[in-house]
Amino acid sequence: MKQLILIIISTFIFSLGYSQVKIMTPIESVRNKKIDYEYGYLPGKRFPYYKTIEKYDFNGQKIRVELYDYREIKGLQHIDCSTERIENLSEFAKENSILRVAQYIDKLFQESNIQIDTTVQNSIEIYLEALDSRLIGFGYIKIHGLCQIRVKYLDNDKIYCSDIMDGDKNSPLGKYAFVTRKTGLRKMGSASIREVIEQFLVDLKNDI
Repeated sequence: MKQLILIIISTFIFSLGYSQVKIMTPIESVRNKKIDYEYGYLPGKRFPYYKTIEKYDFNGQKIRVELYDYREIKGLQHIDCSTERIENLSEFAKENSILRVAQYIDKLFQESNIQIDTTVQNSIEIYLEALDSRLIGFGYIKIHGLCQIRVKYLDNDKIYCSDIMDGDKNSPLGKYAFVTRKTGLRKMGSASIREVIEQFLVDLKNDI
């Protein structure tokens, strides 16, 4: 009986971390076995995920998702929607932060009734071009989450970009929220990922 319980618990934990998103190597365009299906790299409190601001229902549409880490290739110092500098000094600068993006896509697509299926021809290519979080200012400090992705779907090729800071309309942190430095950076970085994925979902809803 104890063995059965352990098997059930292990299966549940594995299912929480498993991602159907195919993480690809940027050059060879093959699945990146080096970092695929690794979990829990962020230390401390659990990495926060935030639901989309609006609700979406794509009626079980099946899509194959290929995710590429283009941060090093692009080497962006600024993203398209912000004048703030990408410094890559936060924990999001790590190579395997791409896993969080993959798991975020999984989560938000599932909640939007999209089935990620590696066997179908209908595919989306997502290129992570920048991901960072920063404390900016002196005295009165603002926390910024910065993210930019490029998405290729059907005949469309578009940049989605977010510079979200505490106190913004869709921010998980209020203007005068009292949080630790690490928690604040983590929350706003996470929110920036949510923002760019939802921007794409809005376009998908409107048939791009």
